[in-house]
Amino acid sequence: MIRIFSIILLLIFTGTSLKAQAPVKKPEPKKESNPYQKVTLIALVPGAGQIYNKKYWKLPIIYGGFAALGYSYVFYKNEYNSVREAYIQVLNKQPVTNPEFANLPEEMLLNVRESYRKSRDLSIISMVGLYALQIVDATVDAHLKGFDMSENLSLRISPDIRQTPYCTSTGLSFTLSIR
Repeated sequence: MIRIFSIILLLIFTGTSLKAQAPVKKPEPKKESNPYQKVTLIALVPGAGQIYNKKYWKLPIIYGGFAALGYSYVFYKNEYNSVREAYIQVLNKQPVTNPEFANLPEEMLLNVRESYRKSRDLSIISMVGLYALQIVDATVDAHLKGFDMSENLSLRISPDIRQTPYCTSTGLSFTLSIR
């Protein structure tokens, strides 16, 4: 009798039942691609992360930014080369071939050249910044995809008005419900 009682207790505590169970079908796991491939794709193709996250409205912003910064780079590079050529001609005491810079003194040519160089370099730095920003945006957006934004959150923030016989105060009320 003690052996039977021991076996029944053992079966109860281990969670096994005496009746036959139907085999449970396990859901097929989603075939996720390699995260390193995603990062490589996002890093190689600007806007690929936004396409992956289905945020298509960000694509014109990204490509418009690259187009504007590319145009500014080409513009400032051409102007820098023109002023640099005029400055070299002034230093070599040759006649300046560009009529736009023919009557400018040497110091002014140097200042204009440096101004165009700084603007050209800033265009390059801005392009790198935009490139990094779109990668960070796609990464953060992918991580926040599964974030719970429903009304059934455990922390609620709401406006609060408290009245006492002496004063009325306004503020924020934080309610944390632990379930």
